[in-house]
Amino acid sequence: MNNDNTRTRLVSLAWVVVFLVSGFLGGDTVLTMMRVGLFGLRPPISLPQMVLRIMIVLAALALFYAVHGSLERIALLIIAAAASSSVLYGLGLHAAVLSAFRLLSHLGAYALIMVVAGRKVAIAFRQLKLARDISGRGTSQWNPTKSGR
Repeated sequence: MNNDNTRTRLVSLAWVVVFLVSGFLGGDTVLTMMRVGLFGLRPPISLPQMVLRIMIVLAALALFYAVHGSLERIALLIIAAAASSSVLYGLGLHAAVLSAFRLLSHLGAYALIMVVAGRKVAIAFRQLKLARDISGRGTSQWNPTKSGR
């Protein structure tokens, strides 16, 4: 196995972790929605959590210009909107509409992250399969009638 295959496997493993974490966070958001509703009050956000969310907004907007895929760019915008709504909530804006937007935007961001991660894993597995098919052609084990070509 060469370095490209190892790198592809590690990147796909990282995307699987992103997929699983996003699914867990999305499930937690659904549980919160069931517990307090869309308009219920939530605990206050501390200053370090607000700083983290500001950094998430800045990172998402910076990555927006580096990423070219439309689905990835939409996910980054939703991530920035979700983090921004949390910052507004942390600053004391406790409007019912903001509370609902905050929960729904987080849920949408997690769902989009799962879709993006799933696509990235599928692309990585296709690359690994293609590399395996190409490397198999140079050996005596390759049989064109079995490969469907």
